[in-house]
Amino acid sequence: MDFPAQLLPDWLLWLSALIYLPALALALYVLPRQRLGDNQFTHVYFAACVAMLLLWSIKAGIHPALNFHLLGVTVLTLMVGWAYAFIGVSLVALGTTLNGNAGLETLALNVLLMGLLPIMFTQLLLDLARRRLPHNFFIYVYINGFLAGGLSIVLAALSGTLLLWGLGLHDFGWLGHQYLAYFPLIFFSEALMSGMLMTMLVALRPAWVCSFDDRLYIDGK
Repeated sequence: MDFPAQLLPDWLLWLSALIYLPALALALYVLPRQRLGDNQFTHVYFAACVAMLLLWSIKAGIHPALNFHLLGVTVLTLMVGWAYAFIGVSLVALGTTLNGNAGLETLALNVLLMGLLPIMFTQLLLDLARRRLPHNFFIYVYINGFLAGGLSIVLAALSGTLLLWGLGLHDFGWLGHQYLAYFPLIFFSEALMSGMLMTMLVALRPAWVCSFDDRLYIDGK
């Protein structure tokens, strides 16, 4: 869901910027900068950002602001942590903006809805799973990869839908028929992609996934 500026009131754009800028400053502040000195990390990180940029460029839409594309935010968050993921999503959103998909005025709002919400949900579910569930490889893949991926894209799409309805830009019945009806499809598409990618990564390249620890999820199991 990429919002064009002409659909939105100025107060919402300013409010989005006031939320986005402190969040970006916090991400930059807590960022483990020493990881940037690791060539393997930087290569994997920026390659993941490029892959996400391509993913966001492949979309199908039925109306301005109402389009579908996979996010990949859950995978990036599990790989590099929330701070690097938030900065990565910001770079990807800037790339899609420069490509003409939306205006710079809506960059903050798009990053908040398609980036910050999925990132925080993925991080929350990861923390809850670590505290409440057994430390198991399959639980990590299915809960933190499959389920978190599917629910995060539904959360982002639902938040955007409610925003359009709350601003009076679309009737809720029309949104339910034209957009909400596709939520099961986007859930399973994102969940399947996230689950498969995380399975391959933790099986073949666990060093690329900062949220996965062999000693916690595999050793002694």
